[in-house]
Amino acid sequence: MKRLEAFTLATFLELHPTHVTVMIHQAHYDIPVSQDERAFLQLLQEEPLLLLPVSRDRRHLLLNRFATDPIVLQELEDFEGAADSSFSSKGA
Repeated sequence: MKRLEAFTLATFLELHPTHVTVMIHQAHYDIPVSQDERAFLQLLQEEPLLLLPVSRDRRHLLLNRFATDPIVLQELEDFEGAADSSFSSKGA
């Protein structure tokens, strides 16, 4: 199985026609986006806090990679299952 690319999470700030502005450790970065990524981010931009997977070199988003990675998909299923469990709804 292919190893997951190293990444960091960036806070979504603003969507532009050709790029997205994100914040990583209090620094702002402009990252180019494809038309598909831009369309997806348009749907999500109303969320109050949105974290995006960004390559370690901070040059590109990893949305497409995450959407098809079996490890990430399994993690999301596990997370969703935990959110539905009675333990998680009771809190710590």
